[in-house]
Amino acid sequence: MRILIINNNMQIGGVQKALRNLLHQIHGLYDITLFLFHPVGELMDDIPEDVKVLSPKSAVRFWGMGRNEVRSRKDALSRSVLAGITRICGRGESFKLSAICQRKFRGYDVVISFLHSGNPKAFYGGCAEFALHCTEAKKKIVFLHNDFRAIQGVSAYNRRLYSSFDYIAACSEGCRDAFLKEYPELKNKAIVIPNCYDFGNVASLAEKAPVCLNQNAFHILTAARFGKEKGILRAIRVVAGLVEKFPELQYDIAGEGREFEDAKKMIRDLRLETNVCLLGELKNPYGYMKAVDLLLVSSFAEAAPLVIGEAASLGTPVLSTETSSSVEMIERTGYGWVCKNSEEGLRNSLQTILEHPALAREKKTELLNRKFTDSEAVSSFLKLMAECEKEGI
Repeated sequence: MRILIINNNMQIGGVQKALRNLLHQIHGLYDITLFLFHPVGELMDDIPEDVKVLSPKSAVRFWGMGRNEVRSRKDALSRSVLAGITRICGRGESFKLSAICQRKFRGYDVVISFLHSGNPKAFYGGCAEFALHCTEAKKKIVFLHNDFRAIQGVSAYNRRLYSSFDYIAACSEGCRDAFLKEYPELKNKAIVIPNCYDFGNVASLAEKAPVCLNQNAFHILTAARFGKEKGILRAIRVVAGLVEKFPELQYDIAGEGREFEDAKKMIRDLRLETNVCLLGELKNPYGYMKAVDLLLVSSFAEAAPLVIGEAASLGTPVLSTETSSSVEMIERTGYGWVCKNSEEGLRNSLQTILEHPALAREKKTELLNRKFTDSEAVSSFLKLMAECEKEGI
């Protein structure tokens, strides 16, 4: 089978890591071409050698670039115009304009849009539009890596867009259910294909970057982009309310983003320099992830973050706010605990764990004795490809 997979770039991010992990599981089984709007990112070197990588020369490339990645004044102007048209007229009209000079891809059995589409007025996505309008294939699939309501994706435009695909592959039951609450008529097209983790690589990376921590402290880690939806500022406020009673609490945060400076100021204003440490962007966070006592996911909204399974596979239990997939991914699997999605919920659950640290130690021992595999995710993908092959005959 000839498969064309479309994505924006290979920067470090949940979608890109999930794509990298999937490619490592399926390359060699199919003839795979990866089409990247902007072929850059830390994960480019991780693409298997037998996967062909293509990129556009048309204005479609701007859909894979951030503003800070544009190199020429002409390109900066072109990208700004497209972004402005998107805000005024929507993603559909803007993408049509950017793809005027884009050649069409033909001869594929399956085309996959791996990046989801969100708010129609946001200059983000475009992979679904490319799959529909710039390719020909027997079957077309769009992946869903988000809580569709949380990203303001609900619209008549996205309803038409997603209904045009043969399959809609959600990365979790929670993401699928959230999507179908808005578009129940697409139930027969929506399936679940869990993300791949590449657990062997996670373990290897942790071994390459060992971290020794103070055994007298209770170490909590958040590894996330400093975006508003991640709830990092409220997590810092919660820690501020706990350190007087639990001075042994150490909260480390790995990542960068728009709220990084706000977090730095909050730590200074609340005099938390002893208890809260901003680690910045870690190319390899897995040594830290393995060494800490707890992974904290403080998000207001999440889909199915890879960091949950990664931490659990390293023996680190997880505490997460309740989001679309947290109960499914954490409570049902026994990876840790889920609390109410509020500062009070975070505070109460963290306090319980700090008062009974044996809970985290017992959970760590249990996780270390488990075997983690990608078999469910891979078999789900292979089953879908077999179905596409059968239907395409």
